Amino acid sequence: MNKKLGKGMITSCITFILAIVGFVAYIINTNTAYFSNLGKNTTVIASLTIAIVALVLWMTIGNVSPSWTDVLPVIAPACLFIGGITLLNSRINGIAAIMTFTNNAQNMSDMSSAVVAIVAIIVAAIFGIISAFFDVKKVAEN
Repeated sequence: MNKKLGKGMITSCITFILAIVGFVAYIINTNTAYFSNLGKNTTVIASLTIAIVALVLWMTIGNVSPSWTDVLPVIAPACLFIGGITLLNSRINGIAAIMTFTNNAQNMSDMSSAVVAIVAIIVAAIFGIISAFFDVKKVAEN
């Protein structure tokens, strides 16, 4: 049987890359001057880590016979949404304060990493939902 990459692999790779970008941007954001007092949220870190692991497992062993692999394309976007919404919840007041009262170059720079993290994670979740509808590998018909 000749196996080729399916549409699910392409969208899963995009989801994976966006999830990594969001995770790195979040870690950078937690070390900025404005947001460092909030610390690192374990819910965000755990949910993003679970999503990334689920994506890697889905891309490597997807479409095989064990039935437990069917849940992997659902776990990833769900965890990405949990992480993204939790991150948005913890950053929304700071972003609003920066945009209204404390608008200076340093705070705008700190805010940009938060916005990049939130957008990357939410877009990754949307791509994850799309990739769940496609197979990672397609099998050629004989």
